[in-house]
Amino acid sequence: MANTVLIAGASGLVGSACVDRFLDDGWNVVAVSRRQPEVVNARPFEHLPVNLRDEAATRAAVQSLAGVTHVVYAAVFEKPGLIAGWTEQDQMDTNLAMLGNLIEPLAELAELQHVTLLQGTKAYGIHLHPMRVPARERYPRDDHANFYWLQEDYIKEKSTTNGFAFTIMRPQLIVDRIPAW
Repeated sequence: MANTVLIAGASGLVGSACVDRFLDDGWNVVAVSRRQPEVVNARPFEHLPVNLRDEAATRAAVQSLAGVTHVVYAAVFEKPGLIAGWTEQDQMDTNLAMLGNLIEPLAELAELQHVTLLQGTKAYGIHLHPMRVPARERYPRDDHANFYWLQEDYIKEKSTTNGFAFTIMRPQLIVDRIPAW
């Protein structure tokens, strides 16, 4: 039986590329996003139109997903403004809650093996000051409030409790693929 990946934020640039790639590689794919993802691959996949800010709706939507083995989390809630939105506590709280709203029920019912979080260079404070290049994970955390730190702490604790591995990716740049239409 193929592994099953749940891709949160599946209608975004990274999410839709992940849907295509995992389908290409023969995985079962569950795409979670408010809008249907636009993908190139013709293989069928399941789409769950879920707003991850709604805890009850998210829990209800994933109740039948006991077969999920992997999660790619590329969902984000952003407020207007590059700096203002990223420094406000309610944006941080909302993004942490969205991750928890998905992972909590999945950790209870699925056989999670791995969770991948997509973050970015705002973890290094690029939106507040020049960033040390190259960024290294072994460096101390940049001293600023950021939901990435909240998500990292949460997923570290959850992975220890529930026995799944995790990866956090913080690319400096993401370039869209050219569709093969």
